[in-house]
Amino acid sequence: MRLFSQGGNVKMIHDRGMVLQLQNFSVHDGNGVRTVIFLPGCPLRCKWCANPETWTPHSKVAVNQKKCVSCGCCHAACPKGINPSLPGNLNFACDFCGRCVEACGQNALEILCSPKTVHNVVQVIKRQEIFYRYSDGGVTFSGGEPTVQIGFMRAIAERLDTLGIDMCIETCGHFVWECVQDVFARFSHVFFDIKCMDNALHKQLTGIGNELILKNSICVHRTGVPMTVRIPCVKNVNLTEENLAATAEFMHKYLPNANVELLPYHCLYQEKYIRLGLGEHLNIYPVPEDGDMRMAAEVFQRIGVSVVSFN
Repeated sequence: MRLFSQGGNVKMIHDRGMVLQLQNFSVHDGNGVRTVIFLPGCPLRCKWCANPETWTPHSKVAVNQKKCVSCGCCHAACPKGINPSLPGNLNFACDFCGRCVEACGQNALEILCSPKTVHNVVQVIKRQEIFYRYSDGGVTFSGGEPTVQIGFMRAIAERLDTLGIDMCIETCGHFVWECVQDVFARFSHVFFDIKCMDNALHKQLTGIGNELILKNSICVHRTGVPMTVRIPCVKNVNLTEENLAATAEFMHKYLPNANVELLPYHCLYQEKYIRLGLGEHLNIYPVPEDGDMRMAAEVFQRIGVSVVSFN
């Protein structure tokens, strides 16, 4: 770790951090062909979260119960005597050595979120550079919430900047602006989640209020970096004309140059909760229909906010 001072604030740079996945050939997370760096850790606990493996910036073992035949090979291989076929119990004492994964003949076990150095990450990205050049693509930081590992993200962004690689970020907006604004200045586009305008409902749905998130959306917009507001549209929750109109009015007043992307809720994440032993946290909602999404788009268009996608 090293430190530098900027405007009286001490900024941290970490040469290593936790990575869930480096996803190459992505075309839905910014311009062109991109590599998405998924950094685990998130301050929110959205009830419809499709990626519970990113809640904490720690390794965890996922167990595919459909493949597991309870042969006991993983248990026998564990130097701590942990039985990975009981996923709710293993992650507290596990040191994630990977021996259980190697011993499983059914490929039922997987270690999620691994430690990486900045060099590890940059080397993967450099191998994809030709695709970025020919498609006007680059790298997108995502999560979880990538600012949870701000020192690690800052170090990666610094290296990519020197290589001339375009960068974007997908963020839930819950961070201390003074601690991240130097990194945001390096991005060519910010995808910013606004999930719900009612503060009490936002806290009920995500575990925290939305005051800081809305304040940070204004801070990001003032930088002049192009901004897309993303709304996960959950039927009977935030996919209501009242909430959508309130969001559109907020954007029209405070984020006048931003556009909106309406993301219909899906329920394809159920297996993840089971594999991680998080079944008690699983919530399922109705999937929006085409008419619901058209209604949402019309609300924003009526108030003068540009809609880039609603399906």
